[in-house]
Amino acid sequence: MSFPIPDNEAERLAELHALDILNSPPSAVLDGVCVLARKMFNLPSACIGLVDRDRQWFKANSGFGQVEGTSRAHSFSAWTLMDNEMLVVPDARDDPRFRDNIYVVGDPHIRFYIGSPIALRPGLNIGSLCLFGPEPRELAPDEREIVLHLTQIIVDQFRLHEATRRTKRELEHRRTSQSLLEMQSRELWRRQTLLAQTERLAKVGGWELDVATRRLSWSDGVYRIYGLPPTSEPTEELALAHFPLEARRHFRRKFVHALRTGEAFEIELPFVNAQGQHRLIRQSCELEIEDGVPARAFGIMQDVTERKQAEQRMWHMANHDALTDLPNRGLMRDKLDIALRRARRSGGYVGVLLVDLDQFKDVNDTLGHDAGDALLIEVARRLMASVSELDTVARLGGDEFIVLLSRMENADDGMIVAQRILAALSLPFEYRRTSLSCRGSIGVTVAPDHGTDPSTLLKNADIALYRAKSAGRGIAVAYDPRMQKATENRVQLAARVRLGLKNGEFQPFYQPKVSLSTGAIVGFEALLRWRHPRRGVLGPQDFSAIFEDPHLSVEMGERLLQLTTRDMAQWTALGCDYGHVAINVSSPEFAHGELPERVLTALDLAGLGTERLTIEVTETVFLGRGTEMVRQSLQILNQAGIRIALDDFGTGFASLSHLKQFPVDRIKIDRSFVHDIEHDIDDAAIVRAVINLGQSLGIETVAEGVETFSQASYLRANGCDYAQGFLYSKALPASRVPALLKGWSPELASYGAPGPLDALM
Repeated sequence: MSFPIPDNEAERLAELHALDILNSPPSAVLDGVCVLARKMFNLPSACIGLVDRDRQWFKANSGFGQVEGTSRAHSFSAWTLMDNEMLVVPDARDDPRFRDNIYVVGDPHIRFYIGSPIALRPGLNIGSLCLFGPEPRELAPDEREIVLHLTQIIVDQFRLHEATRRTKRELEHRRTSQSLLEMQSRELWRRQTLLAQTERLAKVGGWELDVATRRLSWSDGVYRIYGLPPTSEPTEELALAHFPLEARRHFRRKFVHALRTGEAFEIELPFVNAQGQHRLIRQSCELEIEDGVPARAFGIMQDVTERKQAEQRMWHMANHDALTDLPNRGLMRDKLDIALRRARRSGGYVGVLLVDLDQFKDVNDTLGHDAGDALLIEVARRLMASVSELDTVARLGGDEFIVLLSRMENADDGMIVAQRILAALSLPFEYRRTSLSCRGSIGVTVAPDHGTDPSTLLKNADIALYRAKSAGRGIAVAYDPRMQKATENRVQLAARVRLGLKNGEFQPFYQPKVSLSTGAIVGFEALLRWRHPRRGVLGPQDFSAIFEDPHLSVEMGERLLQLTTRDMAQWTALGCDYGHVAINVSSPEFAHGELPERVLTALDLAGLGTERLTIEVTETVFLGRGTEMVRQSLQILNQAGIRIALDDFGTGFASLSHLKQFPVDRIKIDRSFVHDIEHDIDDAAIVRAVINLGQSLGIETVAEGVETFSQASYLRANGCDYAQGFLYSKALPASRVPALLKGWSPELASYGAPGPLDALM
């Protein structure tokens, strides 16, 4: 049986084999996708097929026996990858492409087939997600969306595999480069040490001149420096002829002065040997005085070319960025200091542009550090192309660059250059058929208007850059003295928060979680509130800026844990059946270390069981370099009996992979999906998919932001386990929780009627 071949077959096969996934170990995530797909579509078989030159290999398979794959001629995937759209075959017996296929006329007697092409890069389909069964049927529109979501999960897993391989290669490359650099550094140091010893101890080449007769004599070392045979007769004319004219004049002036004063001298001069090679020579000269008159001049000639070059290389390495070869922070400050001194003398302007790339971390996290390095090199090239030869571009570190405009004619030139840079960065950058964003944000300062010393200009440029990023990124903002006030406000807020923590002004408020099936309160979420002495009770929106400070974030988390376990112990002593309490844990708390020990110690001191506490995390804690520490911490807590909830589910990155990699007992459906669940079919489909996903994986689901009876009814009808929101109660201080529990009516709550909270308020 013949099969169709895409026009880009060679490129497609190259993409498949470059991924190097055919021989990789089985993936529990991909197997889980196949199992989930079968259950969601009530079909007996699902597989992930990768189409090679003449065979289809199953990367994951559920319900299609123990086979490793099929021939390409009999695979439905051979037709699926011909188009970027999903292939749906309602009845294979009626389709001339498949009615004679061995899997249609024989086991498993395929009648209905769904094939969704898998491509990491547009147009390069390497395989497909296949779902099939023995009964003909049609595919509903909402089912099509689910297939696309499942396909995206597979693509994310393949990209994760690709990024993992790239990271391993990068690590190996970095180890090799580091070893080579160390070896080169040791060799450079050895040569420099040897050269220094030679300079102090060795007679590289000696010469002597009889002042009276002008007779000159050389040692063999001098002949080697000149590149002349030892048979050549040395004369003053020959000796000086190998120096350029100006160097020759300089040496003569020094020598005449020495003859007149008897003083020794040492100078470095350019030199051209007999082979035409340009060298750098160090000449030293001393005089022998007889009867007060110079009788003999003698000295040492040394070729210092290599040592000078080594010094220049070391200076360059110490003052330039290794990746982009741009000046580094130290050299930039020196150049800025020189430019400011020149501007003070001339009355001109100096501009400082601080450039920070937007979403650079996403490039590193998704495509690997080699893509990030390529992007940084391209950004450096575009920045240099956007300024004049008199200006300087430097890399300060990470994704931060600085542009020094050393000779501006007027103060507005800084913003003009900044806009030119933004335009250059806005152009896409292609890396391995992937379009990367070079966009950046810029903070602009101009001397003398915004400062007259390097530290002030750089500080104010950083303030302007912060404003540019806060305003949405991708723009240039010139420094305004009023920005300093905003920065001071942030500093003052941090100081006021520290004082508030010291004075006990931060308290947890508690919002109940309600069972949608029974109407009973099953637990609470602890939400931090600030009882400000003048402004009253403040929510996180009034002090969220302090969470950018990792130390304050950790301190706030520790205070929340301490106060929450205290309140739980008091409710227990009163005989309140409050279920459990969930607290949010941030990335800095994991990075700070010893989170499991702190949590378990707090529960033990309060006399509480681990079943009383739930840890809520968002997917941001799973990203970055501390993933392994997060995973280990969550596993320890989960094994101890503490439940783990994944907050804001569906709004982050690669959620399904996180459900497989981390111990998750509950997933919380973000309020952004619940808010329009009655009117937005996309939000409704996402909510149903998350609920079905939770049911398939045995994970409880909690809907946030439930405000109406119809929202609760929809969630209950679709199998959501729990809900929280203003429909049931706003967040309450700990003192009001016992009364809420005592007056709660599960029957009323299960029907979405106003709760006992009305009486409490």
